[in-house]
Order: sequence, then C-alpha cells, then structure tokens
Amino acid sequence: MNAYTDNTTGTPIFRALRESICTLEKPFGTVLSEVELAAEFGVSRTPIRQALHQLAAVGLVETRNGVGTIVTAGDPETVGDIYRLRIQLTALIGQLATKECPGTAAENMRALHTEVLELEPKLSPQDFWELNEKRHKIVTAIIENHELRALHHLYYFKVSPFWFRLFLDNPEQEFARLVREIQETAFWMEQGNMLTVANMQQNHIAMAANRLNVRQ
Repeated sequence: MNAYTDNTTGTPIFRALRESICTLEKPFGTVLSEVELAAEFGVSRTPIRQALHQLAAVGLVETRNGVGTIVTAGDPETVGDIYRLRIQLTALIGQLATKECPGTAAENMRALHTEVLELEPKLSPQDFWELNEKRHKIVTAIIENHELRALHHLYYFKVSPFWFRLFLDNPEQEFARLVREIQETAFWMEQGNMLTVANMQQNHIAMAANRLNVRQ
C-alpha cells in the first residue's frame, strides 16, 4: 500500500498535519493552502495533496468549492455526537474481548505512569500531546476486534481538538487528570479484567465530556 493512503499510520506529512489540527495549531475553520504547505514542508504540491486527501478520508478536513481544503475537526456542533459515540465504542472494548488484558499492556501503562510522575506539572502542550499519544497506543493495542480498533483510533483524533482545548485552558488541572487516568488504567490493566478496563476508560471520557458541557 502507498504510504500516503495508509489511513492507520500515514506519511510524516500526514501525521504532522494531523497533529497540528488536533493540537489547534490549525484549528477548526482554517483553510489549508497547498502552496503554503508545500513551502512549509519543502516538498512539491503532490505529497501535500495526497496528505490532504488522507486527512479528508479520516474526517479531519474537507474540500469545499470556492474555498479549498478547510479544517472541520473541532467543529463545536459535532462535539456531542462524537463524545457520545466514543463512549459507546469504548464500552465495546470490554464487551468484545475474549481474553484478559495482556500483562505487557499493564507493564507499559505502569511505566508511563512512572514517566509522568517525573514531569513538572507545568509541561508544554507538545509534552501533553505526546503523553496522550503513548497512552492511546497502549490502549489501542489491547483491542482484539480489528474493526473496533480502527474506529477507536479514528475517533481518538476526531475528539482530540476538544480535549486539547481543555488542556490549553487549564493545563495543570488537565495534566493532573491525565496522571490519575494513567494510574487507574495501569491498576485495572494489572487486574486483567477487560470489562473493568473499558469501564474506567468510559468514565474518563464521560468526565471530559462533562467538562465540555456535553449532554449525555
């Protein structure tokens, strides 16, 4: 498969643009110019166009006649639908599991907890993003159902602009909540019960939705 059309990993340009959208460097409503992006990345317009097509395929941008490619992720009109769906998808992680949570996942999450305890509360937005990425990858790896894993991965990025705004507005509190979530996830992963792991994840997603005033 061509790297530019791989919706799971993607090319460095795709991943960089996805991150800039999710971390609000390029927020909802931003028009993405192929010419400007080509200059920014030092490439021709062809790989930029391919990356934009992939971003459109995963629902982060769309092309509009007379406007161009515009960032649609982070649309406040969609926050309720996205969070409600994400909560239900997370429940399926436990319901569709046929095995206990792998010990390696618990070890990785515990190691991540140790890592975050060593960080200063006033960490940078980039650090916060990278920690969430590590947590997301550990959780995604324990999802047995391949279709559910793909959806879980997709909606992680679709919801990211919303919870990242929470961090920008109140970084120390959101960092403390992330530390607590990682600690609790590690504990329940160590118990092995996937239903409990999924339920705990649901609770943290629901709490973020509440902070965003999403009606559930």
